Amino acid sequence: MAELQADIAWIEALTERGARFEDGRVVDFDGRGQQHQRAQSLFIVPLLQEGLILASGDDAQAFLQGQLSNDVTQVSARHGQLTAYCSPKGRVLATLLLWSIDGSYALQLPQEMTESIARRLKMYILRSRVQLAVASEEVALIGVTGAEATRLVREELGIAVASEYEVGSANGVTAIALPGERIQVAAPAERGAEIWDRLARGGVPAGQPIWEQISIANGIPSVTAPTQDQFVPQMLNLELVGGVSFTKGCYPGQEIVARSQHLGQVKRRLARFASTQHAAPGHSVLGAGGPVGTVVNVAPVAQGGWELLAVVQIDEGASLSLRAGGPTLEWLPLPYALPGQLANRG
Repeated sequence: MAELQADIAWIEALTERGARFEDGRVVDFDGRGQQHQRAQSLFIVPLLQEGLILASGDDAQAFLQGQLSNDVTQVSARHGQLTAYCSPKGRVLATLLLWSIDGSYALQLPQEMTESIARRLKMYILRSRVQLAVASEEVALIGVTGAEATRLVREELGIAVASEYEVGSANGVTAIALPGERIQVAAPAERGAEIWDRLARGGVPAGQPIWEQISIANGIPSVTAPTQDQFVPQMLNLELVGGVSFTKGCYPGQEIVARSQHLGQVKRRLARFASTQHAAPGHSVLGAGGPVGTVVNVAPVAQGGWELLAVVQIDEGASLSLRAGGPTLEWLPLPYALPGQLANRG
């Protein structure tokens, strides 16, 4: 009950500070939407759609090592990682940000999936000394993004993180550096307003779409309920962004993931597009002959329209759309090289 009250107090604090909510997330402050046009160099974003599962106990590391696609032994108080939870068929059930917090492992994923993923993981604990608990209401997550993000977090919170997935903590607050000049701050929910106000001294409050668009620009996918159990990690480029280890031990779907890697049998890949039409995750991408891909993530952009990540066929031509007869999607570059025929697109 105390955790729920703290979570409610955090949401009320955001409301008092001008947050406007849609579908459980903050889309802007004071109705300003995307009017900033990203002219500001520094934004702070409440990440209410992100959820947490905490894994603790003597066997927590070994348990997660046997469940996730990345090498959990590399996670420490100073280093987190991107990873995936797969089905026995090698299909991604969740993309996860994994980091250490107060001696436990934090598994971060979309809020809508925390309960179901936690239940599934609990089925495999057996005799392991592991406790899994959904802790979304206990922690306030705040994103800081921009060229001065590192400086702001250092000056206001006393935490210095810079390189990707570097983790730092001070006074009960944890920060992790993410791709795209972003730092995520995690604080106890009852301290959410305090930490927000400190960061707001140097950052402009903004809605979660800005954070999501930067994830898309950096080619970092987030599997949500409509796209669960559809793609092997390589289709989401997870091995290109450090989300898969091919030298660790077994985990669900490991043989299929390894075979896809070594035999080069991945025929679809994640690509980035600009669109003048909106489409939700799970929407089909159309080629000349019909569906050739699936939308994974979508975010509005300040200039108008949307950017999206979609898994599409590698051999598909450049003319793709979201609806029959609709406008053509514009291929956009990613910050990493794609293999095969998609390599020179964008």
